[in-house]
Amino acid sequence: MTYVLVRIADEADWRAYHDIRRLVLWEERGLGSYDEARPEERLPDHHPLLLRFNARACGTTRLDDLRDGTGIVRLVAISAALRGQEHGRVLDARVADYAGKLGIRTLFVNAAADAVGFYAATGWERFEGYRPQAAERADECVPMRKVIVR
Repeated sequence: MTYVLVRIADEADWRAYHDIRRLVLWEERGLGSYDEARPEERLPDHHPLLLRFNARACGTTRLDDLRDGTGIVRLVAISAALRGQEHGRVLDARVADYAGKLGIRTLFVNAAADAVGFYAATGWERFEGYRPQAAERADECVPMRKVIVR
């Protein structure tokens, strides 16, 4: 079993990234209007990431480096057919490692209510002291943080 976390670099990666996000975070939730052209996807300190398992795209997220030792994990998604097989845990660990290499020591996420258990099981804690600006629907999210130990 081989996992690779890559920062999106080419059109094939962008296609896989958007396909997973559109299906998991929009269509499965009955939402429309997914916008592949959102400018924040390509900002220099925003890192769109794709997790591959045995060369197959299986998960995505975007890590926003706030350049102050903190980062925001955005719109985490695992392909429906691959859920429940530990890919989410691998994505979480790989993103934390990637963030640590950028000098990020604390991560924040606005977790969907149905994902709070997953985040708690992977070392995240509820945190009300700071609420990062949400790219997603923040009113339906639970703010959480994870301190990266190196």
